[in-house]
Amino acid sequence: MSFYSSAIRNPLLATVSNHIDGYPTPINLSYLWGFGSIAGMALVTQIVTGVLLAMHYAPEIHLAFTSVEHIMRDVRGGTILRYIHANGASMFFIVVYLHMFRGLYYGSYFQPRANLWYSGILIFFLMMATGFLGYVLPWGQMSFWGATVITNLFSAIPGIGNSIVQLLWGGFSVDNPTLNRFFSLHYLLPFLIVAVVFLHLI
Repeated sequence: MSFYSSAIRNPLLATVSNHIDGYPTPINLSYLWGFGSIAGMALVTQIVTGVLLAMHYAPEIHLAFTSVEHIMRDVRGGTILRYIHANGASMFFIVVYLHMFRGLYYGSYFQPRANLWYSGILIFFLMMATGFLGYVLPWGQMSFWGATVITNLFSAIPGIGNSIVQLLWGGFSVDNPTLNRFFSLHYLLPFLIVAVVFLHLI
């Protein structure tokens, strides 16, 4: 049975076939249309390096910084792994910004592509949340005060702001429950991003 005949019966294979193998494209496409694929490769790189880093990271306030040092000093290839993940996040954002600016320039937010644009904006917000959560994980001074300042912004919401802040903190200050929540969300959100990216492609 050929790939094409099996793809007709299987929706997942049909999607792969339509978007990778037999994707119809106009002849006037330029390299500007490649940033989405590059962003997809960056996302895969971030997930792979993140899963490998999570094997050695300890989400506890007395151990987090030490566990990052352990990754850098004792884990084979740990230094390059950490820097691929940390600097790869910045590269991921640069590629996504270029992808968005190309969309703005060519008016990709108009119908019939409005839903495509909205799903891209959702991906961008999820990326920002994931990036902020990851910034807190090394638990240095910049991480701690970054978490304190950014989470306190929610206290500006009238009526429910302080409750939201306490929910984010898991208590009355940035402490161990905060780090645990941020680590859990930082680990889970990229898989949610993958799901939205799949919708974005469809």
